[in-house]
Amino acid sequence: MSVSTEAPPEGLSSKEEVELEDPRREAIWTRLVLPLALPVVSALAAILWILNISRAFLAGSKTTALIIVVIVTVAIMVGAAVMSATPRMRTSSKLLFVAFAFVLVVAAGFVSLGPSEGGEEAGGGGFVAPTGPAVATLEVDALPTLKFQADAFEGKVGINEINYISEGGTHTLVFAEPEFAGFELKVPPTDKGKIDLKAGSYTIFCNIPGHRAAGMEATLTVK
Repeated sequence: MSVSTEAPPEGLSSKEEVELEDPRREAIWTRLVLPLALPVVSALAAILWILNISRAFLAGSKTTALIIVVIVTVAIMVGAAVMSATPRMRTSSKLLFVAFAFVLVVAAGFVSLGPSEGGEEAGGGGFVAPTGPAVATLEVDALPTLKFQADAFEGKVGINEINYISEGGTHTLVFAEPEFAGFELKVPPTDKGKIDLKAGSYTIFCNIPGHRAAGMEATLTVK
């Protein structure tokens, strides 16, 4: 049995020509375009989701972040339950639902962009470093285990110079007290700064998300 290689007969209607081309177009779309586009689009969507949800977390307090986590988690669970309970839901409806959730998170990220720039609880204020000589020098090491080398440090009343050294990883050092908002040291490799302290107890920590919760916090006692 021979296979005909003749060209399609002349005089085909437009509809018939489209039907002949459809299998080829579908093969190009499903075997070439989709396998290349889906991973790229998925990665970009994941990056946008993470960045904007992080901005929303950083814009508020710990309580606000917890509320956001609960709302997002409940929304995801409810959405998954609705989709599972309605298997006959049209694909377009599912896409609309997912797109709405994505746009909502991106919008929340842009709205909270300004407030989130200040870090977890401190930074971004109008701190002005003192210019006089330091009465004490304090060395703080940032360890790769998300800890400082000690849980408690001591300083002297007056201008203290803090030398911040990284033993591994990227870290910051800020004060929890609002009067020192804006004082921030960043490593690697090293950083140092002066701060005028009165007698009392202060809290220093790394304001990179997750580091303080992991234990990167210490008390600075000034006498």
